[in-house]
Amino acid sequence: MSFEEKLGRYKTYENLNNFRRLKEEFHRKLEKVPPTMEYLRNLILDVKLLYRILVDPHYELSREAREDFMAALWYFIDTKDSIPDWLPVVGYWDDYKLVRYVKEKHRGEIERYFEETKFFIANYF
Repeated sequence: MSFEEKLGRYKTYENLNNFRRLKEEFHRKLEKVPPTMEYLRNLILDVKLLYRILVDPHYELSREAREDFMAALWYFIDTKDSIPDWLPVVGYWDDYKLVRYVKEKHRGEIERYFEETKFFIANYF
C-alpha cells in the first residue's frame, strides 16, 4: 500500500473533524514512545513538528497539508497500523516512514512556517 493510500485511510470525516480528540490521543501516545533508537527520537521530533504547525493559531496551513498532517498523526496514534507498534525494534518504523513522507511532501509548507514563525522553540513545544 502506498503512502497516499495509507493517508487516505485516515482522512475520514470523523478523524478530520475531531481535533480535540486528536490532541488528547496524540499526547497520550507520545508518552508511550520510547526514545531508545535514533529513528524513534526523529519520529518524536517529526510528529511534534506536525502537531505544532497544526495547532499554531497564527499560521494559515493549506487544506491539503492540514489533512495530511492530521492523517499522519492519526496513523501515528493507531497502534494497529501496518506494523503493530508493540513489536520490538520495528513497531514504529512504518510510522516513521509515513511521517517523513508527509514532511517531504509538504516541505515548502514547513519551510514557510519556519520563515513566518519568529520565536520557534527548538523542541516544538
